[in-house]
Amino acid sequence: MALTLGRIVLAPVFFFLWELTKTGPAAWLIGVWLAFGLIEVSDLLDGYFARSLGQESELGKVLDPFADSVSRLTYFICFAGSGIMPLWILLVLIYRDVAVAYIRVMASKGKALMAARLSGKLKAWVYAIAGIAGICVFSLRLTGWLTSARAAIEGISLGLFIVAAAVAIWSLSDYTVNFIKNFKKRVDTH
Repeated sequence: MALTLGRIVLAPVFFFLWELTKTGPAAWLIGVWLAFGLIEVSDLLDGYFARSLGQESELGKVLDPFADSVSRLTYFICFAGSGIMPLWILLVLIYRDVAVAYIRVMASKGKALMAARLSGKLKAWVYAIAGIAGICVFSLRLTGWLTSARAAIEGISLGLFIVAAAVAIWSLSDYTVNFIKNFKKRVDTH
């Protein structure tokens, strides 16, 4: 639970450090990278410890996806706000997370099983990789390093953002189909 709550707290810290770095010394980049790393590592460890130690709780099942959304959407908002990522990709990511949260609420109200999906786990990895790419672009723009390679790195970053949007759409479709299937089973048995 502490790791989950840590991600919720780290989201505004990441945003604050991002904003400081845009107008302050480039040394603040270390804080941006550190906050991002803590968010992603805590997500990985949170799931591992919950499963391996049998510490999965009902509250954790609600807070974990919330913490993931808050923390990851925070860094994607920073990317879009800084012109690193197109706004339409941010909208796809937000729409996916809001829709899946709504599906989870509907599933819990209807007492339908709504376990984590492989598509959601893959989405987390793709988002993390896209996050690394976005912070790399931000770092290069801020420091002026690798100017000859920056266009290629920005192109790779854009490609990763597009992959993140595609995986988000796939994940939303997967959760939707799973919800409909499980909800239909529950209705059919009653």
